Formats: sequence, C-alpha cells, structure tokens
Amino acid sequence: MPVARVLFTRSRVEPFRAPFYAGLQARLAGLGIAMQVAVPRPNCGDRPPDWLLPVSGGEIGLAGKTLAWQSITPHLRGLDLIVMQQNASQLTNYWLLACRQHFGYRVAAWGHGVAFQTDWATPLSRWLKRTLLSQVDFWFAYTPKVASIVEGSGFPRNRICTVFNAIDTENEQRFRHLITEEQKQALRRELGMQSSAHLISFCGSLYKAKRLEFLLEACRRVRNGGLELHLAIIGDGGEERWLRARSQEEPWVHLVGPAQGERKALLLGVSTCMAVSGVVGLAVVDAFAHECPLVTTDIPGHGPEIEYLLPKENGLKTADNVQKFADGITAVLCDPELRGRLQQGCREAASRLTLRNMVECFAAGIVRALQFPPGFVPGQEN
Repeated sequence: MPVARVLFTRSRVEPFRAPFYAGLQARLAGLGIAMQVAVPRPNCGDRPPDWLLPVSGGEIGLAGKTLAWQSITPHLRGLDLIVMQQNASQLTNYWLLACRQHFGYRVAAWGHGVAFQTDWATPLSRWLKRTLLSQVDFWFAYTPKVASIVEGSGFPRNRICTVFNAIDTENEQRFRHLITEEQKQALRRELGMQSSAHLISFCGSLYKAKRLEFLLEACRRVRNGGLELHLAIIGDGGEERWLRARSQEEPWVHLVGPAQGERKALLLGVSTCMAVSGVVGLAVVDAFAHECPLVTTDIPGHGPEIEYLLPKENGLKTADNVQKFADGITAVLCDPELRGRLQQGCREAASRLTLRNMVECFAAGIVRALQFPPGFVPGQEN
C-alpha cells in the first residue's frame, strides 16, 4: 500500500509534459507515493498511460473566455495532496479549495505566481490568480523568480519548492549528435539555400504575442544589410494562414510546421541562432539543448523561463526595437567569438536544466508538502 496518494488536476496534458509525469510517477513510486493526473476524458486519448486518470469534464465559453471543469469529487477520499494548475479559468480549483477541510487533503498550486502576459489577462483573472496565491498549503514555483513572487506575496518560504521548469531534451540531443553533414546539406538544398546563406529558426506556437511580423521585418533588414538570410518557422497556430501567404511571396521564409525529434534537431542544428521577437517560454530550453543561441527582445510578458537567459552569456536580449533586434541577429551571424561564447553558455545551461533535475526537485517538494498538516491558514503557520 502507498504511504501517500497525490493527484494532479489538468485540463489537458501537453505532449511535452508527458515524459515529466511518467518520470515523476516512477520516482514517487520508489518513495512509496502513488501519483496520477486527472484530465477530462475527451483529452486522454484512446490508450491513456497508467499515470493518467480520465474523469468527466469539459469546457464552458463565457464572455469570450474558456472555463474548464472536471468531476474530481469521486476521487477525493483518501487523497493526501492535490496539485492544481494556478489558472483562474480552472473552475475545479475553487471546488477543491472549498472541499479540502471535509476530505482532509492538502492543496498545492503549480504555476507562474502572476500573469506574466499582463496584456492578455483580464483584471478579474489577475485578481483570482493573486487570491489563489495565498489559499493553498504549498507552492511549486516554475523558477526562482516565481518563488520570489510567491514569497513576496506573504507566503511562507518553507512552503515553496522551485522546480526549474524544463522539458525532455535528451532524445533531441541524441538526434543532434547523430546528424551528419550530408543531412545538413540536404536540408539546405530542400530550403533552396546557397552555400553562403545563413539559417535562423523561430520555434514556438504561432500567436499574436509572438510578434511574428516584427520578426519578419527584422529579418528583412538583416537581408537588406547584405546577408543572405533564411528563416525557418517551426510550430503552428492561429497566425499560420498569413505566414503561409508571406512564405509564398518571400521564398526565404519557410513555414515548416510542427517539428520534433530528428527533424527539429536537424533544423536547429543547421540554424546559427533561434530568433523570437515576442514572448519566450520553454523555447529557451530548446535553444540551450541544441546549442542554438536565442535572440529575443526586452519586453514584458515573457514566461518565467526567460530568467534562464543570461544576456551575452547564453543568448541575447535586445531593446524592443526592430533595428536593434536585427542588429542582434546580425551580431550572432557575423561574430564567431560571440557565437562561440553563447554556444558554450548554452551547453552549460543545458547541463543544469534537465527533465531529470525537474523530476527530482518536484519529488522532493511533494515529500516536503506531505510533512505539513492540511488546512494552512494565511498568516498562521502550523
């Protein structure tokens, strides 16, 4: 029999998160702790892994927002800890907080602490997110900065665990080391690149906060400066339609769609740098893993992972100006000393920001959370 039972609640499991949950379940099992992730049944697929718990649930549209709910009540009895996503749109969160005294479980939040993309958050969602900061028993913070935000809200430091949010890059790194020069040359021919041309990549979802028109304009300025530059756009999303039309007008723009594994490793292996002019999240970890330095802009709204980027050590962060951004890209393309220093910084960061480290941090945090009695009251440590 397990010594404790832990349940995560999620509206869906992103593909990049699946290795984390599998690894964490295995790690906790070795400690005698049972773990599952409750997800609405329509989002679980046909053959869910044993760490996935399909439950009733769905989504509700209200005032242009999407609210998610799950039927967790049948699974609450006997739980020791629930880890919920800190998201104002998750209606289940409020129910779980209301029921914890009756069922006797602890509640932990896992999230950003605040809405980093403030331009895209409503005042109500920001207020609800702040409220959730103080109503839980324990906190799993994405990064050290998030931990500082939570602590700054008055939450006890000893109830906060920094997990160093990351993704599973080991397979992609293996693919990168197996890439041959012949494969690289074949990709360059596929993209219609001359031997002297440079490739840079955008990697991420295609939505407005990524500011893709800003990126394209910066690339045009680099090209107008005399460098033959090609741009590979890796990902999909709502901005895809106009980007596809643009790629037909400007053959140096390549909309390659989603790419994983060997294909992604090849694209980033040929690229001199990754360029994201809008908000950055876990893409910075991809950049480190592939030793493909990230060039971005100093704007509000980046995900918490932006703190992993150390300007001029493992990437560049330019002023929020198209020409400055174009100059940053040009510097990485044309300055071998700078490029080498940034690549070395990427290697050092990639050695620390691993999925294995994240699993260990999270497991240690769960053990610590279970040591506190349930029912934490803000301002009253117990």
